[in-house]
Amino acid sequence: MNRFMFGFCATSLSAIFWHSLLPFEFFVPVIMLLAIILYYRVWLLSGAIISLLWLSVYSHFLLSFQTKNDLNELKVKAEIISLVTQNSDWLSADIALIQPNVTFLPRKKLRISWRTTQTVKVGQVYQWQLKPKSITGILNKGGFNQQKYYLSRHIFAKANVKSAELTGEQQSLRQQLLFSLSKALGKFNNSDLMLALLLGDKSQFSNHRWETLRQSGTGHLVAISGLHLSVISAWLFLCSFWFMTRLRQAQGKSNLVFAIVVSCFGALFYAYLAGFAIATQRALIMLLVVMGLALFRRFSSPWERLLMALFVILIIDPLAVLSAGLWLSFTALTLILLSISHYQKSRSIGKNTYQKIRVRLKQFILIQLCLSIGLGLLGALLFGGMSVHSIWVNLLVVPWFSVVVIPLAFISLIIWCVGRLLGLNWDYGFELTDLSLQPFSWIVEQVHKLPFSWVHFSEVLIIPSVLFLIAIISFAIIHKTQYKWMSLILMLPLLFNLGKILISQSNSWNLHLLDVGQGLAVVVEKNGKGFIYDTGAAYGESFSYAERAIVPFLNSVGLTEIDHIVISHSDNDHAGGLAVLRKQFPNSEIIANAEKLDPTQNCYPKQFEWQGLEITILWPNSQLEGNDGSCVIKITDGRNSVLLPGDIEQYAEYSLLNDSSELKSDVLIAPHHGSRTSSSPEFVKAVSPELLLVPAGFNNRYGFPKQEIMQRYKNINSEIVVSGLQGQITVTFDENGYRYQTYRSDFAPYWYNQLFKFGELND
Repeated sequence: MNRFMFGFCATSLSAIFWHSLLPFEFFVPVIMLLAIILYYRVWLLSGAIISLLWLSVYSHFLLSFQTKNDLNELKVKAEIISLVTQNSDWLSADIALIQPNVTFLPRKKLRISWRTTQTVKVGQVYQWQLKPKSITGILNKGGFNQQKYYLSRHIFAKANVKSAELTGEQQSLRQQLLFSLSKALGKFNNSDLMLALLLGDKSQFSNHRWETLRQSGTGHLVAISGLHLSVISAWLFLCSFWFMTRLRQAQGKSNLVFAIVVSCFGALFYAYLAGFAIATQRALIMLLVVMGLALFRRFSSPWERLLMALFVILIIDPLAVLSAGLWLSFTALTLILLSISHYQKSRSIGKNTYQKIRVRLKQFILIQLCLSIGLGLLGALLFGGMSVHSIWVNLLVVPWFSVVVIPLAFISLIIWCVGRLLGLNWDYGFELTDLSLQPFSWIVEQVHKLPFSWVHFSEVLIIPSVLFLIAIISFAIIHKTQYKWMSLILMLPLLFNLGKILISQSNSWNLHLLDVGQGLAVVVEKNGKGFIYDTGAAYGESFSYAERAIVPFLNSVGLTEIDHIVISHSDNDHAGGLAVLRKQFPNSEIIANAEKLDPTQNCYPKQFEWQGLEITILWPNSQLEGNDGSCVIKITDGRNSVLLPGDIEQYAEYSLLNDSSELKSDVLIAPHHGSRTSSSPEFVKAVSPELLLVPAGFNNRYGFPKQEIMQRYKNINSEIVVSGLQGQITVTFDENGYRYQTYRSDFAPYWYNQLFKFGELND
């Protein structure tokens, strides 16, 4: 095995856990060290250092834009490369900068938001005037990491469009095909699946379709990747080789070379049709490496080919390590190689046809089982859950797609294109393709209705569960008795964690201020039960911070019971997610004053106990509209206390000062996100918090929290933490007091989460 490539790949893969990139000032000494190591031919170490340098240089090039332009308007020439969402007057799209002098470095991309009513198409080139901003997003346990996602796709900034002037249009063959094919397939039931299989376009997928694919574990079948390219390449290879052997009986391997070249060009063309999506690029590189080695007759083991393919991918795109697709792809290949290796050692292929078919069938089932379990566990680590039914579903549909659906779809496309050239409408091939997809659509629809179609894993149990299953698999395949029983040690972490859950109730409790942008959502957790204060905002019919942040967080920490949901007041940034949470937790008690929220209990002054904590509602005394009508709650365990004041302003603050002894608290959620209308000097002094948590979005348009207001808290020595800067903030209370942790500094202190100076407050 090539030690240089191994050192490079191992170091690159570890980048997902790096706390920072290599700073510029260290480049020269590291390069000098590399020269010395190369002189002595320490290949493993030299590969590691080159990986460190390459990823750092590559990332600095992409991100150099941010430090220069984050606060300034930008004029650039760029091409629209994909449309993300579009409605009547708003458009979200990805654009790639046109940089004539940059040839070998990656194309810089931006995610734009554009208020426009004009028709916009992929391939159009505009002269843009943009207001850029950092690629920050909300960060919570279990939630979607937008920064990491953008970086893996070379999107280095977001931007609002100030003006745009169309300067040209680059209509590629793929774009013309996509436009024409979308119309031609519109009459078929599975037109969305056919477009995804042929051109990699999934824009027509409904939310329901995505949900059924996720819950059945078949999403990989509609993303053009290794399976699709391999199937097309294999069919082209077999057909071209058969044709050449019938056409001419050649000496040597010229027919074999011809078949390999044809299959390579076929894979390239299919990847082009898919728009060279990142997953497709990785699969194409792996396929071309394998074919290239066969073409040049270079002997190599399957593991060496896998390492070489990974090496080429990480050279071309070192940021691929941030993509879940890379980990899933190479884990799948590793599992396949391990399965084949294990099976070949323990089984021999019989001589007659029946025995061969039986052995190959067993091998296929073993591979599918390993893939379903292995990728399911990796998916649980990456996405916080897995599809229980994916094993049997994939055993049924993967062969069907490989033998029938994918070849038929490709042949149908060729027939349709020939018909178009002749001025004829030959779409009967698509009728057969649509018919072949009907069983698949029916199966995934039925799986969607089955229990346990998607099982969530809490972060506490994911890794112990993975170790538990590894122990079972190891026990089954290891032959030596002493090692077989030693493998069961891996079961202990899961048993230990389950024991902790089952033991008596704890005195400690947690308060989580979630990062929901410019809104508020607080989750109090004790003894495996939850208490929610406010739900973040919702926009339109498709976006809710409750769905995007709160529910994934609850699944991540294993909270399945929410006893109370308090809505401080009816403003969208506090109450927008109530409908989502009410549906998710129908038995929760809703505490609010606004009648339109349909509460089960009002939010007037009272006191009750929850999980051993004393909950006191301090305000309002009567129905009040607006921010001053916010429900003010104090939570205490007798030693530690938290004050949740919602959006109260100075009127309510002064009213609460009548009983200022009730206000004194260790931790305070900043009233009204740190605005000037709240946190009066008297209120700040009465509460005197040791820790101030500020629910304010990063670089929000209101400029919250206001610097002069924060200075009032600094004057009484309060420690200040802002959710928009640090992500989720978790405060743990016990008999020794409290301690807090944040997402960016403690839970995930990695370089891709720290792409801006998040330690400073807004001016």
